[in-house]
Amino acid sequence: MNAKNAGSSEIERPGEAPETPTKPLPQILAEMENNIRAAVEAARRAEEVAMAARQAAGAATKASAEAAKRAEETREAGEKVVKSTTRAAAEGSAKAEQTASAARKAAQEAASKAAEADKEATAAARAFKRASAAAREAAEATRKASDEAAKEAKEAGEAATRAAEEAAKRAEEASAAAREATALKTLLQKSKVVDKTDLPQKL
Repeated sequence: MNAKNAGSSEIERPGEAPETPTKPLPQILAEMENNIRAAVEAARRAEEVAMAARQAAGAATKASAEAAKRAEETREAGEKVVKSTTRAAAEGSAKAEQTASAARKAAQEAASKAAEADKEATAAARAFKRASAAAREAAEATRKASDEAAKEAKEAGEAATRAAEEAAKRAEEASAAAREATALKTLLQKSKVVDKTDLPQKL
């Protein structure tokens, strides 16, 4: 190969006559053949490398397209998720506001009812106190009246007992007087009968 380069450089020199080769022709031909084979092998390898590069480029292009497709799909999915999330968040916020408003309204109503119930309970407690006081007063008045009636009844009973005893005594006295009168009357009647029977004998 060096001889060939040297020969070619000698040939390419303008204005100079070619020199006579110093190597035998078969050796020169062998070297030329070796150089040709090496060039063919290098060209084949370059072709293989180029083919591999084309395949790699095709694969890279396909992967890039696939990646771009996936990125687009991901972007669209992300937009859908964002829209869906935004919509869900808005709906959730609206529902939460509605629920909070209903809760506030219910709390206000409950507070109003609680205040009304407390008011009614207070009034009921006052009425109960008044009723209890009136019941105590009535019970006290009833007790006093009952005590007074019992006292009067006792006094009346005692008076009735005394009157009955007095009447019994009077009746006993009257009965005794009646018995005495009856006995006297009988005695008088007997004495008159005796007098009448004695009159003719005296005449």
